[in-house]
Amino acid sequence: MGFQFVHLEAYSRKEDAAGRNVAWVLAEARREPEASLHVECPASPELIHGVSLDELAALHDERADAATTILKNGKTRKIRRDQKSLLTVVASYPTPLKELEKDPAKRESLNRWEQRTVEWLRSLHGDDLITVIRHTDERYPHLHAYILPQSDPELRALRLHPGHEAKHAVMDSAPEAKSKKELNRIGDRAYRDAMRGWQDSYHKAVGIPSGLTRLGPARRRLSREAWHAEQVAARAVKAAEERAAKYVEAIKSKGSAYADRIKAEATDIRKDAELRASETKAAQVRASHLERQAQGVLERARQEAARILEGVAPYRKFGAFLRSIWDGLNSSKIRKKARSEFAQQIENLSREASEERASRRRAEQRASELENAMRNSGLVQSATSREVSRLTRRLDAEIDKNSNMLTPETVLTAPSGGSHGS
Repeated sequence: MGFQFVHLEAYSRKEDAAGRNVAWVLAEARREPEASLHVECPASPELIHGVSLDELAALHDERADAATTILKNGKTRKIRRDQKSLLTVVASYPTPLKELEKDPAKRESLNRWEQRTVEWLRSLHGDDLITVIRHTDERYPHLHAYILPQSDPELRALRLHPGHEAKHAVMDSAPEAKSKKELNRIGDRAYRDAMRGWQDSYHKAVGIPSGLTRLGPARRRLSREAWHAEQVAARAVKAAEERAAKYVEAIKSKGSAYADRIKAEATDIRKDAELRASETKAAQVRASHLERQAQGVLERARQEAARILEGVAPYRKFGAFLRSIWDGLNSSKIRKKARSEFAQQIENLSREASEERASRRRAEQRASELENAMRNSGLVQSATSREVSRLTRRLDAEIDKNSNMLTPETVLTAPSGGSHGS
């Protein structure tokens, strides 16, 4: 591995002193012959984010034609052709393509570096990051990113350039106590500090996780041994971060499996509780039905008893008369005649009365059984509710106890380097 390389620059529609403009930089990205003389065997770029280069060019021209600026006198006019309207970022990966072709692990590291670089650019520019392409026709693979300040009606790309904005803020302050030369020197220092911060941001987000050093050995006049030691340290940091990432992933996987198991158990418990509740409800319905049946039996028994008593009533006075005859005339022919005439009716009435009493006892016994069944069903329902509450509290406690395992964090501190310009 080596050190990071990331650079940004803004372009306008009008050519600069070196003949470069938006059209030229996009032609170089497409690998058009007149703009790719520095490449021995040009190859088409590979799109890894956003829209194609042709769509980017059309979008840029459309926004540039529509962009306006407000003059000091308050009038509005179209922006100048020499105004910077497109910001570009170049990031290079310090492993030769030949090595990457032979080593799948290194290719995977390249892919992760690309993902981190795009994520870092999106964190800075959001939807203004329109296109990112990959070039693989030079010694080292590298990315070109194109940022179009769509949210700015004046389409000023330099407002997205941290160094330019820092110097511009100093120059606009124009303290009277300082000369213009001294003010420009302070502005240049602010420019370098801002760009150093921009490089530090890239190193923290991309360089450290990718095992890249902040600066190369030549810029700091390091010996070969010192440079080798720094590379070893960078690789160690990368390896530690990868191990931490794997650990976090493993913890998340275990935590997810545990949570799934607990949820499955909870689902089973709830289903069982619902089944028990359903059975209890069915038992209550049956008990209510039996209670209504018992009440019906009792009512019919009461009606039958009333009917029997009503049938016996005509014979009560006659029975008293018979008793008086029996007492006074033990051997009377009248007694014999009455006994002969009413004996069968009295026997039938006695049997019916006995059956009524038995029916009443059975009804009362059935009512008692129904009352006990209802009491038992209430006990079952109460026990089921207590069991569901207990299992719910156990489930909540288990989830709370293990929730911290799902969000471990790994903090790595990057070594700071020296100054590095744009």
